[in-house]
This record gives sequence, C-alpha cells and structure tokens, in this order.
Amino acid sequence: MSRRVLVIGGGASGLAAAIAAAEQGAAVTVLERLPRVGKKILLTGNGRCNLGHEELKPAHYHGRYPHFADILADFDTKAFFRRLGLYTRTDSEGRMYPMSGMAASVLDALRFYAEQCGVQMLCGMQVTALKREGRIWRVSCGERSFSADAVIAAAGGDAAPSCGTDGNLFAVLRAAGCRVTERKPALCPVPTDPALVKPLKGLRVRARASAVVGGKPVRSETGEVQFTEQALSGICMFNLSRIAAFNGKKAQISLNLLPEYTEQEAREILRGLCKQRGALPAAELLSGLLPKRIGETWVKAACGTANAPAGELLRDAAQQERLLALLLDRRFPVTGQASFAQAQVTAGGVQNLDPQLAVIGQRGLYVCGEAVDLDGDCGGYNLAWAWSSGARAGRAAAGCK
Repeated sequence: MSRRVLVIGGGASGLAAAIAAAEQGAAVTVLERLPRVGKKILLTGNGRCNLGHEELKPAHYHGRYPHFADILADFDTKAFFRRLGLYTRTDSEGRMYPMSGMAASVLDALRFYAEQCGVQMLCGMQVTALKREGRIWRVSCGERSFSADAVIAAAGGDAAPSCGTDGNLFAVLRAAGCRVTERKPALCPVPTDPALVKPLKGLRVRARASAVVGGKPVRSETGEVQFTEQALSGICMFNLSRIAAFNGKKAQISLNLLPEYTEQEAREILRGLCKQRGALPAAELLSGLLPKRIGETWVKAACGTANAPAGELLRDAAQQERLLALLLDRRFPVTGQASFAQAQVTAGGVQNLDPQLAVIGQRGLYVCGEAVDLDGDCGGYNLAWAWSSGARAGRAAAGCK
C-alpha cells in the first residue's frame, strides 16, 4: 500500500513537496485554502517569477534553521524545472526567470506535472486542526477530516495575506508540537518619520543604505531607494527591513547619497559646486549630482533654507561640512514596522526541525518553505528555498529519507 502524504498549502513549496513525494510512489493530496493553487507564485517577480538565483550564498539567508545550506546545495532548480518542461533564463545579476517571462508558465508546469504524477488537489480547504493518532496523522478542515502517514505543512507565513498566507496555520502547528518563533514582515518598506520623506514622495535615488543599531551599522546595501509618504522603499531597503522590524525604534537607516565617492572626493566635489554655482539659488546647487528636489531637501536640512544664493548659505567650510555630513550619512529613524500585507516574506517561523525538515519529536510531521524560521533576500532566494525545502520534505515524507 502506498504511503499517504497530505500537503497543507498549494504554493511554491507545497507543490514542490507534492511532486517529490509522488515521484517516490506516495499517494499525495494537497489541501489548499484558496479556490486555486499557486496564487502567490503568479505575483512573484512582478508577474515574471524570479524563481531562483545562480549563486545561493548563505549570506543571503537569515533565520535560525541551521541546515538550510545543505538543502539548497542538494537541489538544482534548472534541472527540476527542465524535468517539468519549463526552461529558464538567467540575467546579468544571476537572477533566474522562466524563458516565457511569465509566472503563469511556472505555475502551469508545476500543476501539469503534479497532475501527471497523480497528485490530488483539493481547494477551499482551510486546516483547523492537526493531531497524531498512533502512527497516523488526522487533519481537520472544518467538518471534513483526512488521514495520512505523513503531513507536510507548506502553508507559508504571514506575508501577503491576500494570497491565503495570513499565518493562520501557526497556531495549529504550535498545538501539534512545533516551536514557532516570533514572526516579522520582511522584504517590505521601512516606516520612518513622514516629515522627512513625504516631501520626496515618488522620487528615487541611488544610495548606500545602512541599518544602524545601537549607533553601529550592521548591514549595508547599495541600490535605488524610493521615498513614499511614510517609508523608505526599494530593493535595498527591502533587504534591510527584517533588521528594522526586529529592532524597531532602536534602529535607524543611514543614507549615503554619494556611494561612488570617498569622503575626500565628495568634499572636493561639493567645494567645486559651491564655487561654480555660488550665484545660483541653493536649490540648484546639487542638481548636477542628485534629483533637484532631493538636493534641495538636503540643503534645507543643512542650512535651514534653500531660497538664498548657494554661495551665501555655504560661504564657510563649516557649513559645507554640515551638508557633506548629511550627504554621506543622513539618519532616518525607524518608527515601526510595515504590515504583513506590504511584505513579500515572513521572518521567523518553525524552528525545531531536523535536517530532513521533520518536526523533532513528532514522527511524520514536516515543515517547509516560508513556514520555516528562514528567509532570504530579494533576487530569487526565497523561491529557491521553497523549491529545495519542499523537495527535501516531500522525499522524506514519502519514506525515502
């Protein structure tokens, strides 16, 4: 008799887990909360699905699950999808996309192959209870009940609740013996003082952004920063957001708007501009370096106004140094955390898992994907973890490891 495996969640990790278990001969059923599987996959990579990365360095992952690097190294994303009839393309930064450029192609490949493997997909199934009875696991979905030899929890985290991932399963997993750590939104904007960013709403600038905790930079990212009414956004801010969320008001964001230059080079540039544009309004001083409104805002922060001639406002070295200091290190306070609706991934999750992603002390129960206490940076790292952890859990649940 085939080993019965129930997969809770029909997202990226759940479908990978279902395929892996079915390929090993298990009878697999996927229980999906929404009317269809894979909704979140369709939204990834702005609809193009950044499904992996060429270099999965451990430094791009965060959390407290210690075995993640071995699981990532044991999985070949290109080969996996090629086996499903989907071919990939890698861009100059190492990000992997489907050749079609459409996330729907990725979901179709997963669905088609899962169906060919005999995976049964039941939608509209919200799990309300999970209990072990002897060697069998019983899963309740309201009035309906399912039993299996193994269960894989692949229902995601709290991020993007419109995709069905609102963290509702964590209470069920905790009751079943899982140790669930504190969870925070990650890959999201960083809230700050609206008075500092609202005047710049909609503008973007290249900068080196650093998360500062206790007065010390703990991580830096260089890239495009976007200003919104109440937050700092953009990919580099997304990669700093978990630090901001876990440290709250103890954290600050530092922006260096001249990351290509040394401090001395930046000083010489500013002195040159003060000489060259001294007769112009100070609002125009930095327009050759930065978007005009951003330059004007920085001058106002340093001098109190930008309405006088630049040469008048910045006539001595001390005033120039004040502006230089802001250009190289302007601090923005972290005032809270973004909502999970704004987040792409959840930081935190289930922690007590062995190398096969089995819950320690709970035979036959596995956790994979975003539900694990592991999250990655932008760039395909989280989907790479979803496929690889799902495949590892699926093989283990089928009794192969």
